[in-house]
Amino acid sequence: METREVRHIEKKETIGIILPDSICDRLAVEGSQINVRAYQEAADQFMLTAAFFKVKDIQPGRPTVKAWISSENGYEQRTMPLPQILYSRGFLSRKQQRFLTESGIIFYNHKGFKHDKYRMHTMIMKDPELRHSLPRTAKADPAVLKTMMASYDSVLLKPVNGSLGAGIMHIEKISKNSWRLDYQVKRKQWEVETFQEEIPEVILKAFDARPYLIQEKILLATCKGRPFDLRVVVQRNHTGNWVVAGILCKVSPSKDQFITNLSQGGQSLSFEDVFTHHPDFPLIPTRDCIEQKAVQLARHIDRYAEHIADIAFDLALDTSGRVYFIECNFRGRYGNVRYKGKRLEEWKAKHTNPIGYARFLYNQMKHP
Repeated sequence: METREVRHIEKKETIGIILPDSICDRLAVEGSQINVRAYQEAADQFMLTAAFFKVKDIQPGRPTVKAWISSENGYEQRTMPLPQILYSRGFLSRKQQRFLTESGIIFYNHKGFKHDKYRMHTMIMKDPELRHSLPRTAKADPAVLKTMMASYDSVLLKPVNGSLGAGIMHIEKISKNSWRLDYQVKRKQWEVETFQEEIPEVILKAFDARPYLIQEKILLATCKGRPFDLRVVVQRNHTGNWVVAGILCKVSPSKDQFITNLSQGGQSLSFEDVFTHHPDFPLIPTRDCIEQKAVQLARHIDRYAEHIADIAFDLALDTSGRVYFIECNFRGRYGNVRYKGKRLEEWKAKHTNPIGYARFLYNQMKHP
Protein backbone atom coordinates (compact mmCIF):
# COMPACT_ATOMS: atom_id res chain seq x y z
CA MET A 1 0.00 0.00 0.00
CA GLU A 2 1.26 3.48 -0.88
CA THR A 3 2.34 5.49 2.15
CA ARG A 4 1.15 9.10 2.32
CA GLU A 5 3.49 11.75 3.68
CA VAL A 6 1.82 14.10 6.14
CA ARG A 7 3.12 16.70 8.54
CA HIS A 8 -0.09 17.26 10.52
CA ILE A 9 -2.75 14.60 10.88
CA GLU A 10 -5.26 16.87 12.61
CA LYS A 11 -5.19 19.83 14.94
CA LYS A 12 -5.95 17.69 17.96
CA GLU A 13 -3.17 15.83 19.79
CA THR A 14 -2.13 12.37 18.65
CA ILE A 15 -1.79 9.23 20.77
CA GLY A 16 0.56 6.64 19.33
CA ILE A 17 -0.69 3.13 20.13
CA ILE A 18 1.95 0.43 19.74
CA LEU A 19 0.19 -2.85 18.93
CA PRO A 20 1.32 -6.45 18.34
CA ASP A 21 2.42 -7.13 14.75
CA SER A 22 -0.53 -9.44 14.09
CA ILE A 23 -3.11 -6.72 14.81
CA CYS A 24 -1.37 -4.12 12.64
CA ASP A 25 -1.02 -6.66 9.83
CA ARG A 26 -4.78 -7.24 9.91
CA LEU A 27 -5.31 -3.50 9.47
CA ALA A 28 -3.46 -3.75 6.18
CA VAL A 29 -5.47 -6.72 4.93
CA GLU A 30 -8.85 -6.70 6.65
CA GLY A 31 -9.24 -3.17 7.93
CA SER A 32 -10.37 -2.42 11.50
CA GLN A 33 -10.98 -5.17 14.04
CA ILE A 34 -12.54 -5.14 17.47
CA ASN A 35 -9.54 -4.09 19.60
CA VAL A 36 -8.60 -1.30 17.22
CA ARG A 37 -12.21 -0.09 17.14
CA ALA A 38 -12.26 0.05 20.94
CA TYR A 39 -9.08 2.15 21.03
CA GLN A 40 -10.41 4.33 18.20
CA GLU A 41 -13.67 5.01 20.06
CA ALA A 42 -11.68 5.93 23.17
CA ALA A 43 -9.45 8.31 21.18
CA ASP A 44 -12.51 9.99 19.67
CA GLN A 45 -14.05 10.30 23.14
CA PHE A 46 -10.98 12.11 24.48
CA MET A 47 -10.44 14.25 21.37
CA LEU A 48 -7.25 12.47 20.32
CA THR A 49 -6.06 11.23 16.95
CA ALA A 50 -5.19 7.52 17.23
CA ALA A 51 -2.09 6.40 15.29
CA PHE A 52 -1.42 2.64 15.28
CA PHE A 53 1.96 1.07 14.56
CA LYS A 54 4.36 -1.74 15.54
CA VAL A 55 7.34 -1.69 17.88
CA LYS A 56 9.73 -2.16 14.95
CA ASP A 57 8.28 0.91 13.21
CA ILE A 58 10.11 3.07 15.77
CA GLN A 59 13.59 3.58 14.31
CA PRO A 60 16.09 5.28 16.67
CA GLY A 61 17.33 8.46 15.03
CA ARG A 62 14.26 8.78 12.79
CA PRO A 63 11.71 11.39 13.95
CA THR A 64 8.89 9.93 11.86
CA VAL A 65 6.91 6.71 11.88
CA LYS A 66 4.60 4.86 9.47
CA ALA A 67 1.26 4.67 11.25
CA TRP A 68 -2.28 3.53 10.49
CA ILE A 69 -4.77 6.38 10.73
CA SER A 70 -8.56 6.21 10.45
CA SER A 71 -9.94 7.87 7.31
CA GLU A 72 -13.14 7.97 5.30
CA ASN A 73 -11.91 4.91 3.39
CA GLY A 74 -10.96 2.83 6.41
CA TYR A 75 -7.41 2.81 7.74
CA GLU A 76 -4.55 4.29 5.72
CA GLN A 77 -0.86 4.05 6.47
CA ARG A 78 0.84 7.40 6.60
CA THR A 79 4.27 8.72 7.47
CA MET A 80 3.96 11.19 10.32
CA PRO A 81 6.06 12.73 13.09
CA LEU A 82 6.36 10.48 16.12
CA PRO A 83 3.46 11.34 18.46
CA GLN A 84 4.37 13.19 21.62
CA ILE A 85 2.75 10.46 23.75
CA LEU A 86 2.86 6.70 23.16
CA TYR A 87 0.88 3.87 24.76
CA SER A 88 2.80 0.62 24.37
CA ARG A 89 1.25 -2.82 24.01
CA GLY A 90 4.66 -4.23 23.04
CA PHE A 91 8.21 -4.41 24.37
CA LEU A 92 10.47 -1.50 23.40
CA SER A 93 14.21 -2.14 23.21
CA ARG A 94 16.57 -0.17 25.43
CA LYS A 95 17.85 1.63 22.34
CA GLN A 96 14.31 2.65 21.40
CA GLN A 97 13.56 3.76 24.96
CA ARG A 98 16.71 5.88 25.07
CA PHE A 99 15.89 7.45 21.71
CA LEU A 100 12.34 8.32 22.74
CA THR A 101 13.48 9.77 26.06
CA GLU A 102 16.15 11.90 24.38
CA SER A 103 13.50 13.06 21.88
CA GLY A 104 11.24 14.24 24.72
CA ILE A 105 8.54 11.69 23.88
CA ILE A 106 6.46 10.30 26.75
CA PHE A 107 5.87 6.56 26.54
CA TYR A 108 4.00 4.57 29.13
CA ASN A 109 3.25 0.94 29.88
CA HIS A 110 6.37 -0.09 28.00
CA LYS A 111 7.87 -2.00 30.89
CA GLY A 112 7.22 -3.00 34.47
CA PHE A 113 10.15 -5.21 35.40
CA LYS A 114 11.25 -8.77 34.84
CA HIS A 115 8.60 -11.33 35.70
CA ASP A 116 9.86 -12.67 39.02
CA LYS A 117 7.35 -13.86 41.62
CA TYR A 118 9.81 -13.74 44.50
CA ARG A 119 11.02 -10.22 43.69
CA MET A 120 7.42 -9.05 43.57
CA HIS A 121 6.76 -10.72 46.92
CA THR A 122 9.70 -8.98 48.61
CA MET A 123 8.69 -5.67 47.06
CA ILE A 124 5.18 -5.85 48.50
CA MET A 125 6.58 -6.93 51.86
CA LYS A 126 8.09 -3.44 52.15
CA ASP A 127 4.63 -1.96 52.68
CA PRO A 128 3.46 -2.67 56.25
CA GLU A 129 -0.20 -2.34 55.22
CA LEU A 130 0.15 -4.90 52.43
CA ARG A 131 2.21 -7.57 54.19
CA HIS A 132 -0.87 -9.29 55.58
CA SER A 133 -2.05 -9.76 51.97
CA LEU A 134 0.82 -12.12 51.17
CA PRO A 135 0.80 -15.88 51.71
CA ARG A 136 3.90 -17.16 53.50
CA THR A 137 6.53 -17.52 50.76
CA ALA A 138 10.17 -18.63 50.61
CA LYS A 139 12.84 -19.45 48.04
CA ALA A 140 12.84 -23.17 47.43
CA ASP A 141 15.40 -25.73 48.42
CA PRO A 142 14.96 -29.15 50.09
CA ALA A 143 15.62 -27.87 53.61
CA VAL A 144 13.19 -24.97 53.27
CA LEU A 145 10.59 -27.33 51.82
CA LYS A 146 10.77 -29.55 54.89
CA THR A 147 10.44 -26.51 57.16
CA MET A 148 7.37 -25.31 55.28
CA MET A 149 5.84 -28.80 55.36
CA ALA A 150 6.30 -28.82 59.14
CA SER A 151 4.35 -25.54 59.37
CA TYR A 152 1.59 -26.10 56.81
CA ASP A 153 -0.52 -29.06 55.76
CA SER A 154 -0.63 -27.84 52.17
CA VAL A 155 1.96 -25.94 50.11
CA LEU A 156 2.46 -24.97 46.48
CA LEU A 157 5.72 -25.10 44.56
CA LYS A 158 5.90 -22.48 41.78
CA PRO A 159 8.58 -21.59 39.21
CA VAL A 160 9.81 -18.09 39.99
CA ASN A 161 9.43 -17.07 36.34
CA GLY A 162 6.58 -19.40 35.35
CA SER A 163 3.26 -18.43 33.82
CA LEU A 164 -0.10 -19.97 32.88
CA GLY A 165 0.18 -22.47 35.71
CA ALA A 166 3.04 -24.37 34.08
CA GLY A 167 5.39 -26.17 36.47
CA ILE A 168 3.24 -25.76 39.59
CA MET A 169 3.21 -28.63 42.09
CA HIS A 170 0.99 -29.23 45.10
CA ILE A 171 1.95 -31.05 48.30
CA GLU A 172 -0.74 -31.98 50.82
CA LYS A 173 -0.54 -33.87 54.10
CA ILE A 174 -2.73 -36.98 54.04
CA SER A 175 -1.72 -38.58 57.36
CA LYS A 176 0.69 -38.04 60.22
CA ASN A 177 3.72 -39.20 58.20
CA SER A 178 2.48 -39.23 54.61
CA TRP A 179 2.18 -36.61 51.88
CA ARG A 180 0.58 -36.48 48.47
CA LEU A 181 2.31 -34.75 45.55
CA ASP A 182 0.38 -33.57 42.47
CA TYR A 183 2.52 -32.49 39.52
CA GLN A 184 1.91 -31.86 35.85
CA VAL A 185 3.46 -34.02 33.14
CA LYS A 186 1.59 -32.37 30.25
CA ARG A 187 -0.93 -29.56 29.97
CA LYS A 188 -4.07 -30.71 31.83
CA GLN A 189 -2.40 -34.07 32.60
CA TRP A 190 -1.37 -34.70 36.20
CA GLU A 191 0.49 -37.40 38.09
CA VAL A 192 0.09 -38.26 41.76
CA GLU A 193 2.80 -39.59 44.06
CA THR A 194 2.74 -40.29 47.78
CA PHE A 195 5.83 -40.03 49.98
CA GLN A 196 6.95 -39.81 53.57
CA GLU A 197 10.31 -38.40 54.67
CA GLU A 198 12.28 -38.55 51.42
CA ILE A 199 11.49 -35.74 48.99
CA PRO A 200 10.44 -37.13 45.58
CA GLU A 201 12.98 -37.01 42.77
CA VAL A 202 10.66 -34.99 40.53
CA ILE A 203 10.80 -32.12 43.04
CA LEU A 204 14.58 -32.24 43.41
CA LYS A 205 15.03 -32.21 39.62
CA ALA A 206 12.65 -29.26 39.30
CA PHE A 207 14.60 -27.30 41.95
CA ASP A 208 17.86 -28.03 40.10
CA ALA A 209 16.43 -27.03 36.71
CA ARG A 210 15.23 -23.53 37.64
CA PRO A 211 14.44 -21.30 40.63
CA TYR A 212 11.28 -22.19 42.53
CA LEU A 213 9.46 -20.69 45.45
CA ILE A 214 7.42 -22.46 48.11
CA GLN A 215 4.14 -20.89 49.12
CA GLU A 216 1.53 -21.53 51.75
CA LYS A 217 -1.59 -22.75 49.95
CA ILE A 218 -4.57 -20.47 50.48
CA LEU A 219 -7.87 -22.19 51.20
CA LEU A 220 -9.75 -20.54 48.35
CA ALA A 221 -13.38 -19.46 48.42
CA THR A 222 -15.54 -21.66 46.22
CA CYS A 223 -18.26 -21.31 43.60
CA LYS A 224 -20.63 -24.31 43.70
CA GLY A 225 -17.87 -26.24 45.43
CA ARG A 226 -15.11 -25.32 42.95
CA PRO A 227 -12.23 -23.10 44.16
CA PHE A 228 -11.75 -19.80 42.35
CA ASP A 229 -9.44 -16.81 42.33
CA LEU A 230 -9.66 -13.37 40.76
CA ARG A 231 -8.11 -11.54 37.82
CA VAL A 232 -8.35 -7.83 38.61
CA VAL A 233 -7.30 -5.27 35.99
CA VAL A 234 -6.16 -1.91 37.37
CA GLN A 235 -5.31 0.97 35.02
CA ARG A 236 -4.63 4.69 35.00
CA ASN A 237 -7.49 6.70 33.53
CA HIS A 238 -8.22 10.24 32.32
CA THR A 239 -7.79 11.61 35.85
CA GLY A 240 -4.31 10.10 36.16
CA ASN A 241 -5.49 7.87 39.00
CA TRP A 242 -5.46 4.08 39.31
CA VAL A 243 -8.92 2.57 38.88
CA VAL A 244 -10.28 -0.97 38.61
CA ALA A 245 -11.36 -1.66 35.03
CA GLY A 246 -12.79 -5.11 35.66
CA ILE A 247 -12.78 -8.25 37.79
CA LEU A 248 -12.90 -11.74 36.35
CA CYS A 249 -13.38 -14.91 38.39
CA LYS A 250 -11.31 -17.93 37.35
CA VAL A 251 -12.97 -21.11 38.57
CA SER A 252 -11.09 -24.42 38.76
CA PRO A 253 -12.24 -27.29 36.51
CA SER A 254 -13.43 -29.42 39.46
CA LYS A 255 -13.86 -29.46 43.21
CA ASP A 256 -10.60 -31.37 43.60
CA GLN A 257 -8.48 -29.22 41.27
CA PHE A 258 -6.36 -26.37 42.66
CA ILE A 259 -5.34 -24.77 39.33
CA THR A 260 -7.71 -22.06 38.07
CA ASN A 261 -5.77 -20.93 34.96
CA LEU A 262 -7.96 -20.83 31.88
CA SER A 263 -5.17 -22.49 29.88
CA GLN A 264 -5.38 -25.42 32.31
CA GLY A 265 -9.13 -25.93 31.94
CA GLY A 266 -10.40 -23.27 34.35
CA GLN A 267 -13.66 -21.45 33.65
CA SER A 268 -14.08 -17.71 33.27
CA LEU A 269 -17.08 -16.14 35.05
CA SER A 270 -18.04 -12.54 35.75
CA PHE A 271 -17.88 -11.19 39.28
CA GLU A 272 -21.67 -10.91 39.29
CA ASP A 273 -22.08 -14.53 38.16
CA VAL A 274 -20.15 -15.72 41.22
CA PHE A 275 -21.19 -13.27 43.94
CA THR A 276 -24.78 -12.19 43.24
CA HIS A 277 -26.15 -15.18 45.15
CA HIS A 278 -23.03 -16.33 46.98
CA PRO A 279 -23.96 -17.71 50.42
CA ASP A 280 -20.88 -16.32 52.20
CA PHE A 281 -19.89 -13.08 50.47
CA PRO A 282 -22.25 -10.14 49.77
CA LEU A 283 -21.70 -8.69 46.31
CA ILE A 284 -21.03 -4.99 46.92
CA PRO A 285 -18.94 -5.13 50.15
CA THR A 286 -16.84 -7.94 48.67
CA ARG A 287 -16.21 -6.03 45.47
CA ASP A 288 -15.32 -2.86 47.41
CA CYS A 289 -12.80 -4.79 49.50
CA ILE A 290 -11.16 -6.36 46.44
CA GLU A 291 -11.03 -3.09 44.49
CA GLN A 292 -9.53 -1.23 47.45
CA LYS A 293 -6.79 -3.85 47.81
CA ALA A 294 -6.03 -3.90 44.07
CA VAL A 295 -5.67 -0.13 43.84
CA GLN A 296 -3.49 -0.09 46.96
CA LEU A 297 -1.25 -2.73 45.37
CA ALA A 298 -1.04 -0.80 42.09
CA ARG A 299 0.01 2.40 43.83
CA HIS A 300 2.72 0.54 45.73
CA ILE A 301 4.12 -1.31 42.68
CA ASP A 302 4.04 1.92 40.67
CA ARG A 303 6.79 3.28 42.93
CA TYR A 304 9.19 0.63 41.65
CA ALA A 305 8.24 0.42 37.96
CA GLU A 306 8.88 2.61 34.92
CA HIS A 307 5.75 4.58 34.02
CA ILE A 308 3.22 1.76 33.94
CA ALA A 309 -0.49 2.25 33.34
CA ASP A 310 -1.89 -1.26 33.20
CA ILE A 311 -1.61 -4.12 35.73
CA ALA A 312 -3.47 -7.44 35.73
CA PHE A 313 -3.49 -8.84 39.27
CA ASP A 314 -4.18 -12.41 40.33
CA LEU A 315 -5.75 -12.16 43.77
CA ALA A 316 -7.14 -14.86 46.03
CA LEU A 317 -10.10 -14.69 48.36
CA ASP A 318 -9.98 -17.22 51.17
CA THR A 319 -12.96 -18.78 52.91
CA SER A 320 -12.92 -16.07 55.61
CA GLY A 321 -13.01 -13.22 53.06
CA ARG A 322 -9.35 -12.20 53.35
CA VAL A 323 -7.79 -10.97 50.09
CA TYR A 324 -4.33 -12.25 49.12
CA PHE A 325 -1.92 -11.12 46.42
CA ILE A 326 -0.77 -14.04 44.25
CA GLU A 327 1.01 -12.43 41.28
CA CYS A 328 0.63 -9.75 38.64
CA ASN A 329 1.36 -9.10 34.98
CA PHE A 330 1.88 -5.90 33.06
CA ARG A 331 -0.15 -5.32 29.90
CA GLY A 332 -2.88 -7.89 30.42
CA ARG A 333 -4.27 -9.71 27.40
CA TYR A 334 -7.75 -8.46 26.58
CA GLY A 335 -8.42 -10.28 23.29
CA ASN A 336 -11.71 -10.26 21.43
CA VAL A 337 -14.77 -9.93 23.62
CA ARG A 338 -17.45 -12.61 23.33
CA TYR A 339 -19.63 -11.56 26.22
CA LYS A 340 -22.68 -9.43 26.77
CA GLY A 341 -23.73 -7.09 29.55
CA LYS A 342 -21.33 -6.18 32.33
CA ARG A 343 -18.33 -8.02 30.90
CA LEU A 344 -18.63 -6.14 27.61
CA GLU A 345 -18.55 -2.84 29.51
CA GLU A 346 -15.52 -3.98 31.48
CA TRP A 347 -13.77 -5.04 28.28
CA LYS A 348 -14.40 -1.61 26.77
CA ALA A 349 -13.08 0.08 29.92
CA LYS A 350 -9.79 -1.81 29.60
CA HIS A 351 -9.28 -0.10 26.23
CA THR A 352 -10.69 3.29 27.22
CA ASN A 353 -8.75 3.98 30.43
CA PRO A 354 -5.20 3.94 28.97
CA ILE A 355 -6.24 6.28 26.15
CA GLY A 356 -7.90 8.58 28.66
CA TYR A 357 -4.58 8.60 30.51
CA ALA A 358 -2.95 10.04 27.36
CA ARG A 359 -5.47 12.90 27.51
CA PHE A 360 -4.49 13.46 31.14
CA LEU A 361 -0.81 13.61 30.16
CA TYR A 362 -1.48 16.09 27.37
CA ASN A 363 -3.46 18.26 29.76
CA GLN A 364 -0.58 18.10 32.25
CA MET A 365 1.80 19.30 29.54
CA LYS A 366 -0.44 22.31 28.91
CA HIS A 367 -1.06 23.08 32.58
CA PRO A 368 1.72 21.49 34.66
